[in-house]
Amino acid sequence: MEPEKALAIVALIWLIVSVLAMARSIRRGRELADMLASRHPETYEALGRPQPGYFESTRRTRFARFVGRRDFQTLGDESLVAQFEAYRKSEARVVLFAILSGSVLALLVVALRYFK
Repeated sequence: MEPEKALAIVALIWLIVSVLAMARSIRRGRELADMLASRHPETYEALGRPQPGYFESTRRTRFARFVGRRDFQTLGDESLVAQFEAYRKSEARVVLFAILSGSVLALLVVALRYFK
């Protein structure tokens, strides 16, 4: 197989894996937002009904702040706090994976282009 075709296949696989990881992340975030709404409706409403996502919106920004600033730790609900913390760490791993693997893919493209 030609190196260009192999790299194209690797890039396609990377794209598919990245999109699936993002979709999984959003689904898990929505599950947590629903748990927050059912267990702590006053907090959920005070936050403006936050929801995760990757497109710019007020609700997404509120969810990201709630998770990023670890505001969930003030809930007093150990189970939910642990789940939000696990989600926060998982999000960091997904972003790190996407950045590192995307960088490796870009380096492979550059190497193929200039060092062939």
